[in-house]
Formats: sequence, structure tokens, C-alpha cells
Amino acid sequence: MNRNKAKILGSLLMVCGMTAAASAQSQQVLFFENFDDIALGQNVEEGIETGTGGVMDNVWTPDFPAGWVVDFNLPGIGVTEWQGWNIADGAWWNLTCGDQDRSDFVLLSEGGLARGGVAIADGDEWDDYDANGLDPDSEGEMDTMMTTPVIDLANVSANSVNISFFSSWRPEDSQTAVLEVRYDGGSWEEILRWVSDDTDPNYKDDAPNEIVSLAVNNPAASGMEIRFSYLGTDDWWWAIDSVQVSGEVTGSASNAPGYSFIAADVFNETGRPIISVGDAVGADDYTVVLAKDAGFTDVRQMSTTSASGDYMIPGIPNGIYWVKAVANNSAGSRDSENAIRIVVDNPIDVDFNGDGLLNFFDVSIFLQGFNTGCP
Repeated sequence: MNRNKAKILGSLLMVCGMTAAASAQSQQVLFFENFDDIALGQNVEEGIETGTGGVMDNVWTPDFPAGWVVDFNLPGIGVTEWQGWNIADGAWWNLTCGDQDRSDFVLLSEGGLARGGVAIADGDEWDDYDANGLDPDSEGEMDTMMTTPVIDLANVSANSVNISFFSSWRPEDSQTAVLEVRYDGGSWEEILRWVSDDTDPNYKDDAPNEIVSLAVNNPAASGMEIRFSYLGTDDWWWAIDSVQVSGEVTGSASNAPGYSFIAADVFNETGRPIISVGDAVGADDYTVVLAKDAGFTDVRQMSTTSASGDYMIPGIPNGIYWVKAVANNSAGSRDSENAIRIVVDNPIDVDFNGDGLLNFFDVSIFLQGFNTGCP
């Protein structure tokens, strides 16, 4: 396993030890945003003026979901696509910016976490070009803030909120990341600070692919907001995806479950893959879906497990399959963030009816084939 794969797998298996089963009072999703439902448009300057490609569709937008607010201190300065926080297709961001470890976050073939739209503050790319002929560095630091809509905390227990998000952070020079919260429109409270100065207690080394999870000592309040700030010049970046807020709520879920991941181990001698299903906040159960294609249009099997953890898929014929898990509750469902490919390759495919059992029915099918000359 190469370094990137090992690092990414480590991130996936560290995911959130949060309570999944619904009860009278349980941890439920209060807010979730992965920026995938935002319509992306054409690039404007990145890849054109910077010489790394041409015009492409469905790659970038300055528009955020309803209720989000973005502030940028130098409007009109620097590469248009990176003037403050913007949303871009993760794969395009990687390709047009020349990678530089951005692929650790977004290459799905390597198991990357980010899919579709990603919120990005990229000081490195922002500094590369200015249509006004100005040097962005000479204009001052690139300071930008991204604030969520008000998140409803009605019926949420005090000191029970958790904030988690997928993060790609690469620091340089005077770069700073700050995460703040406020309740009912009050004062902002800092709960996270990363800096690029390795002599500072808040120094944060390269972390281009991780899940950040923060327990919050929330008071009893009607609502809260979260603010992400990137402060820097010609530095590197901070990219955010899948912002999830959960809290302890009395009653049934009002939102679909949170994110989850799956991993697999295939025992060739049994033909029954063991799927490891990660906890999804607020999930009542999980549907494991097995298909013959990555798009899950040719589904061969769907089965349900009531809890996260290891689950053995009933026996299946030899072949190549794609697997995902769907977390379910009374309010909705959410696909696992990753789908995986498995290969079942038994030396002798003896589970002829694919039910995961070796019994009389398999012998009967074998004998029928043998007697017709087609064992």
C-alpha cells in the first residue's frame, strides 16, 4: 500500500465514534452540507489566464447554499476563482492547480474523502494572476470568512453538540485557520486555531486529508452559527467538505443520518465478503447494496444490517462487484461517502445458488449440471 493510500485509509477508519442507534434521547444530525447540490459553472480565469487549461463546464461557482455568508477583504484582487471562499469541483481544483498534494483530498480512485463540490480558500492560486495588473501580495493578506446558516438547537441538550468536517490543510508562511461558533447572535467564540508557524502552540502541520471532529460545550440556545476563516497571502490552502453538526435530541430524527464509510475483507474460501460499516450519526439501520457497476445501476443484492460494524454479505458467485452502505432512519437515507470494489474469486465456486450456504440445494444444482454434461 502506498503512502497516500495508507494515510487515507487511516483517516477513513478513524471516523467518529458517535452513537448511531436512535433512542428516546440520542445523537442526531442537526445540519449537513457537502456542497454537492450547488450548480457549478464555467471557470473564468483559472486555467485560462494562468495557462493550465481552457474553459470547462461544471467546475466552479462563487455561489453558496442558501443562508451561507462569505466575506472577502480584497474584492476584485487576485485570480477570480480563488477570491475568498469559493466552491469548485474537487477533481478540477486538483488538476488545474497542479496537484501539490491536493489529490490526497480529492482523488476518488485513491479513496479520497471529497466528492463533487468542495469549499476552498486557496491563497497559493489566488496570488497567481490579477486582471488589473496588480500584485495581490502588495495589496495585503487574503482574509476570508465563511459562515453557516443558523442551525436550530431547539430541544438539543447542553454540552452535546459535535462539529465535524472533511478538511484539507496545507500551511505556509503566515497562514492561519480559525473556527468559531456563536449562539443566538451573540459574540463569536473560538474553538479551533491552526497556524503555519512551527514555533506557535497552535501550529498545524500538513494535513491534506483528514476528518476533524470537535465536541462543543454548547449552552441551551435556540440556534448557533459556525464561521470558518482563512487568513494568509501567497500561501497554500484550506478546503472543507461535508460539514456535519449533531447534538443530543429527544424524540425521533428530523434529518437523514450522517456520513459513514465502508471497508471490506473478502475470504476467498467462503465467497462471503465481510463489510465493515462505519457509524452514521442518527442511523437506525444500514442497507448494504452490491452491484456489478460503479454507478449501481445493475444491483445484484440488497441486504440489511441493524448496526454498524462487521457484516457478512450472503454468498455470491465469483465476480467483480461494487458495494456501498446506505444509512437509514425515519427521516431519510444517506449513501456511504465511499463505494468499494471487491473481487470474489473462489478456487471452486461451489455455492451454486448464491445464498451463502453449502447444503443440499448446491449439491442438487451440481448434480443436475453434471448429469447434463455441464458441471
